[in-house]
Amino acid sequence: MIEVFKNEVDKGLQADSKTLPSKYFYDKIGDALFVEIMNLPEYYLTRCELDIFQNKTQELIEAFSVSTESYFELIELGAGDGTKTKELLRSLDAQNYNFDYFPIDISSNALNLLEKDLKNELPNLSVQIQEGDYFKVLASLKESKKPKIVLFLGSNIGNMSDDMAADFIYSLGV
Repeated sequence: MIEVFKNEVDKGLQADSKTLPSKYFYDKIGDALFVEIMNLPEYYLTRCELDIFQNKTQELIEAFSVSTESYFELIELGAGDGTKTKELLRSLDAQNYNFDYFPIDISSNALNLLEKDLKNELPNLSVQIQEGDYFKVLASLKESKKPKIVLFLGSNIGNMSDDMAADFIYSLGV
């Protein structure tokens, strides 16, 4: 682990355009800082997405083309604290949809808080937290041939290089 960290930092600092992998920003302090950033007036994306989930949840569910009788896996990339997605989860749960929720995040802190919150709010919901980067976790989730719905909210793709973003989008063929 430390060797990977060292190599990634070395590579980023030796590049013409200096970079550091954003996955190293997210620990307990980094998570709290990001929540503060999301609450800034300038960071409108979170508010827009939350508004969509609060006002268009049923339309989203209908677009999923799933019935309450069929099972599916709901995979969220970069779930964080789940603020936006909880609106969707509440609605799916209230309508008795049959699914497992797979929140993926690089922050174990955020995932543990989300899992605890969901156990309190939606005790019947099956939550399978997945800590790690999207590429590795999605590869393991591909093994299941069950229907999947993938949520990719926010500006996470902006943390990727162009090549990495292209590879990532290709990998979404879950």
